[in-house]
Amino acid sequence: MDDGTYVRRRRWSLEEKRAVVTEALSSGNVIATAKRHSIQAQQIYRWRERLEERQGQTAFLPVSVAPDATSVSPAPVLDQDHSPTAMLDRSARVEIVLSAGRRIIAEGGVDVDMMLKLARGLEALR
Repeated sequence: MDDGTYVRRRRWSLEEKRAVVTEALSSGNVIATAKRHSIQAQQIYRWRERLEERQGQTAFLPVSVAPDATSVSPAPVLDQDHSPTAMLDRSARVEIVLSAGRRIIAEGGVDVDMMLKLARGLEALR
């Protein structure tokens, strides 16, 4: 190899990698993003995989808790049992509101890993 043709490898920081991956996801065009940054498209896919693995290990998602919407003067419901034992029999409900306004609502047994994958997938569609 001739010394004149040697090209030094570029070192990318974690923040730079994350910015390039985010740009590719938001634009929807990985190839154009790769060309803009003078890298191969496969490099962006590899970075995305590694960032997802890293994020999956220590990921926190923003959550906001809002009270259930109730009408001003709710009509009484006579056929429901409001005893403490009946309240314990209710199935759990989880509602996640994503940044684009999408909602994920799960009732009953919730698979946390599946909910996180679904939320990440929907957030990537922005």
